Amino acid sequence: MSSSAFLLLDKNPINTIGINVLQPLLKTQGLEVITSTNIEDVPEGTRILFIETSPKDAWNTLKEQLSRLQVNCDIVLFNLDENPELANRALLSGIRGVFYTTDNADVLMKGIRLLMENQLWYRREIMCNALNRMLQFNKDALHKLTEGDIEPVKLTKREKAIISLMSKGAKNKEIAEDLNISPHTVKTHLYSAFRKTKCRNRIELLSWAQQNIPDEIR
Repeated sequence: MSSSAFLLLDKNPINTIGINVLQPLLKTQGLEVITSTNIEDVPEGTRILFIETSPKDAWNTLKEQLSRLQVNCDIVLFNLDENPELANRALLSGIRGVFYTTDNADVLMKGIRLLMENQLWYRREIMCNALNRMLQFNKDALHKLTEGDIEPVKLTKREKAIISLMSKGAKNKEIAEDLNISPHTVKTHLYSAFRKTKCRNRIELLSWAQQNIPDEIR
């Protein structure tokens, strides 16, 4: 069975880039392309889910859509307007890339090829912003460490196992299957690790683990 891509189209799209440009380009890469306006139509085996972003209340709309997604696949946003905060949130949330309304076919094709190679597709300034946040987190952690004696963070064996699998690129569903627990339990352990380490997202948690328990996440 060939790899497939799913285009989740907005019910009131601002243009026809999804059907007229993105769909043909994906087919040139050997992908079977399915389109719908309902995220619950995404079938098992989908490799990449492309979500058309609504210009109105985009982040909350995206969260509502993803809460109904039942399939484990890479997620990419397209038809994004010039909204750097949404792109930043997308990157820190594990979304693989974003395409903008101003991107031409050449940019779309280059991004698709990199995504097919399991790379990220974001503008340079978005990647730099995420890296700067991570570096600032490390600087803050070092400052706290030099302030004096502090209570060491004690993660459970299960929390460390989940972070270790996450550092290898595993997603919640894959972690759950590997540890023989439910995806909900994975989320519970992750929230506990966030609270203990005072991390705000997965990138910060992985950075914290690399700094504090590198031998335990290899």
